[in-house]
Amino acid sequence: MNNKGFTLIELLATITIMSLILIMVMPSITALKKNSENKQYEYYADSLIEAAKVYVNKEGEDITFLGINNWIGCVDITYQDLIDADLIKPFTNSNIDCSDAKIRYTKTEKSGNYNYNLTCHNKKTNEIVYSYNGIGNKSCTVTSN
Repeated sequence: MNNKGFTLIELLATITIMSLILIMVMPSITALKKNSENKQYEYYADSLIEAAKVYVNKEGEDITFLGINNWIGCVDITYQDLIDADLIKPFTNSNIDCSDAKIRYTKTEKSGNYNYNLTCHNKKTNEIVYSYNGIGNKSCTVTSN
């Protein structure tokens, strides 16, 4: 008798164990892939904030409609403002549009703070692929200090 091969039961047991391992690992792989896709948008948002900081420094504190440097409140800096100032490039994936971005510079008497809204959608399907709303729908006002 030749005992050099696997029996059908051993083969089925091996396939069953491998299937169970795959079923347990697949959600982790999917989550890891989704997390890495979101990272590219988060890195782009970081570059938008850095560009907004340069924009504020370049334009001076006089970026309000009041025409003064001594103010408190907040100012919205649009994606188009940053493009026009040649501080950012459009998002690198040609199928994704992130042009709805907005950065809000909030200035108090002692410090300044940057928050952002970023929504990226697929140009072909118009499906939202990433959305972060750090500003909310609050209105923005500026007053003389």
